[in-house]
Amino acid sequence: MAGPARAARPVADERTLRALVGRIGRVPDRYREFGQTAAEAAWQHGIDAPLLGTLTELGLPCRPAADGPRYDQLDLANVSLSLALPSARFMAMRGWAAAIRSAARASGATAYTVDVLPACPPGPRAHDCNPAAAPLLREQPGFAGPAGGPFTLTRRVPARPAAVHPELAALTELVAAVHFHHLPAGLRQDVGFLREAALADCGLAATFLAEEAHGLGLTARRSFGLFLSAPYSIAHSWLDVRVDDRWVSFDPHLLNLLTGWNLLPAEEWPSYRSIGEGAWRLADHEFVMATHDGAETPVSFPTRAVACDA
Repeated sequence: MAGPARAARPVADERTLRALVGRIGRVPDRYREFGQTAAEAAWQHGIDAPLLGTLTELGLPCRPAADGPRYDQLDLANVSLSLALPSARFMAMRGWAAAIRSAARASGATAYTVDVLPACPPGPRAHDCNPAAAPLLREQPGFAGPAGGPFTLTRRVPARPAAVHPELAALTELVAAVHFHHLPAGLRQDVGFLREAALADCGLAATFLAEEAHGLGLTARRSFGLFLSAPYSIAHSWLDVRVDDRWVSFDPHLLNLLTGWNLLPAEEWPSYRSIGEGAWRLADHEFVMATHDGAETPVSFPTRAVACDA
């Protein structure tokens, strides 16, 4: 994958920054919301003033305001992630790598208990928080919880290794030159955009590969759910491929990103290695898991894992 630098660097050269700004520019301006200040770029994304100034001179999209330029949050997130700057986004990727390694090392079956924890509104109404779980969530085997919560999901994951499938190399290679990129909602299902811009998040890459699989004589589907890991599971989208009469989970786009940074060893994690049994499919596509007063509320997934007999 033609991705970011293999390790975090304190300063990126101009050629790297120019290429990064060029990739960001492939997203049309109509998808941008110019609301982030330079202070927020530093605090939330680890982009200090000198770096932000250089990026702006190179063409990073912004809009003037009385107290300084405003930037798009996703643009800044992509800068931070591509340059491996100290930020929540990059730390999340480290968490992904740790979760994948941990799942691969499991020597026996594991029982997971996931708390589905909606965020209550801040301020004086916090005590009135009465979240509702989405019907799709309540329908899942292993769901428990009364109306208003708390909600839990439980699942037993068998001891089955994350196997390598070289026969799928021709499929997974199709995203080798695609850059990982946080996308606005309007582009996250746009396979035409991926083909034209060579940018995708994991969900769009999975949609693209599911479409391409048929031409290679494969049966595949896009999946959304949880990647089970303690202490926190992660909501995610990936690709399932039918192998030997069962669905096997893959995320070559994510593996390319993590091996490109040396967060996973490339020789152990080629793009055609399964991400394992810990990928728990909940639906075909992302869905709102919980609401408060009818409005979407963020959800986190504190998780406990207990080893059990195979």
